[in-house]
Amino acid sequence: MNVVFLRTKLDSAVFLGDHHAGDELDPSLLERMKITQKAGSSSKNMIVGLIEKRIVSRCEEWKFWSGRLQEISGPGHFPVKLFPVDERFALEELAHYIDAAGQPDILWVEGTDYPFYLERIFQLCPESFKLVYSKDWRPWKIAHLEEYNLCLVDEPWEVEKVKSYFPRLHCAVWDKLIDYKSAFYPMASNKIYDICYVAYLRERKNHALLFSAMAKINDRRLSCVCIGDDRKNHRAELERMLEDLPHSVHFTGEILLEEVNRYINSAKIGVMCSRLDAAPRAILEYMAADVPVLVNSELLAGARYVGAQAGLVKPPAEFHLGLLELLDNYQNYSPRAFFLENYSVEKVVPKFIEILEQAGCR
Repeated sequence: MNVVFLRTKLDSAVFLGDHHAGDELDPSLLERMKITQKAGSSSKNMIVGLIEKRIVSRCEEWKFWSGRLQEISGPGHFPVKLFPVDERFALEELAHYIDAAGQPDILWVEGTDYPFYLERIFQLCPESFKLVYSKDWRPWKIAHLEEYNLCLVDEPWEVEKVKSYFPRLHCAVWDKLIDYKSAFYPMASNKIYDICYVAYLRERKNHALLFSAMAKINDRRLSCVCIGDDRKNHRAELERMLEDLPHSVHFTGEILLEEVNRYINSAKIGVMCSRLDAAPRAILEYMAADVPVLVNSELLAGARYVGAQAGLVKPPAEFHLGLLELLDNYQNYSPRAFFLENYSVEKVVPKFIEILEQAGCR
């Protein structure tokens, strides 16, 4: 099968500017165009898994810009095709390309919106199997959801919600796949931090829960590292919360992927404090690095990943107790073994293939 991957956020897919036919794509421009492994990685990781299992023979990502038609090597296993678009949003080159190459077997969409280019692609590809995943925890709010053949969700309760609005739509719970071989894995490292939290510094990541739980622990001094970019200018507010805290907290800012794994390995435990989130991959990343994880039981999607070998799930009122329990017993857990038994490629990809078959994608 051949797959086209698309993101629905305009600022991730459409780039109008001072480009011309001879433009060279330098590293800074590629970064601005979000041609990175990280962008859309929930879907991309699964596509890579399907490529490795020879279910998918080719995948390319489509983006749009004001330069000439180009195909460039993207990160991972598939290229990025840049189609010309102008202020009129005409997509003649895209239409010519689909006419010549044929409709893709699968249009794999990540996001909630329905921008002009997606509408045009759907018109040009009536025979393509169309699936969608939204990192928002409310998949039933995906625009024009009725036009898809398959909606991927993170929890069984979301299936019921989607079905209440779209009873004919095939909807299925999928397990996310991460790179646990070269990106997240155990390292011989000193445990210089007690706690690690991998999350962007934004309100819905709920760092306040972690800091309030730490404030309830007075019989020892804790050290914590918070990994993530301050995209919403939230750091100053978080630092104010820490002024009277008798513990140390270090903010790394945005760092390279390999550094994320190193920091995770330098902590005794990981935490996930969110409530309004869609199955954060960090839960799996902690486990893959052999670090037990404490998860907020109010997390709307993702707590199901944590088994008794891998960590704890506690309500906010007991989060400080969960911290103490994990910190005192972290060496007794075997999170990576649990991860490999349940969320490795060998476990996750066959289940996903079954989802595709049940949805009528052959």
